[in-house]
Amino acid sequence: MATIKDVAQRAGVSPSTASRAMHGSKIISKPTRDKVIKAARELNYAPDFNAQNLATKASNTIGVVLPVDHHEIFSNPFFLEMIRGINEVCSKHGSMTTLATGISSEELVHNIDVMIAQGHIRTFILLYSEKDDPVVERLKQFDVQYVVIGKPYQEINKTSYVDNDNVQAGTDAAQYLVDHGHRRIGFLCTDLSRMVQSDRMLGYQRVMMQNQLPNIMLSERFETHAAGVKALHQFFDQNPDVTAFVAVDDMLALKLQQVLHNDPDWKVKQFSLIGFNNSIFSDLAHPMLTSIAVFPQRLGEEAAKIALADHPTDELSTAVIVPHQIVRRHSVHQIKALP
Repeated sequence: MATIKDVAQRAGVSPSTASRAMHGSKIISKPTRDKVIKAARELNYAPDFNAQNLATKASNTIGVVLPVDHHEIFSNPFFLEMIRGINEVCSKHGSMTTLATGISSEELVHNIDVMIAQGHIRTFILLYSEKDDPVVERLKQFDVQYVVIGKPYQEINKTSYVDNDNVQAGTDAAQYLVDHGHRRIGFLCTDLSRMVQSDRMLGYQRVMMQNQLPNIMLSERFETHAAGVKALHQFFDQNPDVTAFVAVDDMLALKLQQVLHNDPDWKVKQFSLIGFNNSIFSDLAHPMLTSIAVFPQRLGEEAAKIALADHPTDELSTAVIVPHQIVRRHSVHQIKALP
């Protein structure tokens, strides 16, 4: 099995330089770091992370915190793409990742306590931003570094984060429907305590206000088909002239599409739908789903870069905004504008 000395010899550097390069130290130039990493890959070198952690009493592992809503985690490829981006960057810098999950806020906070106390993890990436989040409060108590994917609810100027401009993304989605003649547009969400959902709603509301159109809200998870049918019947009883929906993400849009298509009366109306995240399932929908691409893998990559960087205690927080774009497919139809 190759050692760090073998890597150093092949790269033509000292063992200490090779070790620093493998850990992404900023004092090592990029050409030298790339040369060391290339040598490590050629030798199939794998650092002994456990031994390093015992020696330093600190971990080169990044804790990745998933939201409590486990149904959303395991059914939505958005989270998997973010984790993929984080893992790719961490791997290049010789760091590992470990997931923090929980079926309740209490369990999630406890698991983070264990990761900090026993795993000596000092850096975390949160894959969500939520109002009054006990996880954030606990991380502050421990005075550990954390990066949020999503706009923070509090201390935005003191918190490093990566996000899309979700207000503008919501604006673009609603305007796209207005440009196709729709005037009665519903906004479908599940939890407005999530910053990403509330920001997209604000963008939707901005377009409605600018065009003097009504805000038409629907909060529904579609956890069962029967529950979805019941919710939509109630919704259409109150809003019979709705012709289109902005859904806060693709998975919710696809659940809505399925319920609509299974009812003959609703199917014939051909409601227009637009979602967010441009998930792998968008192309499999019928019709294929128009969606706002937010590039979750890049969100993860940028968050990992911030987490791995050396930050002086007095340094200002870092904010990275990843662009979005509309991916036009076939789920939005042009109609004659209603008055």
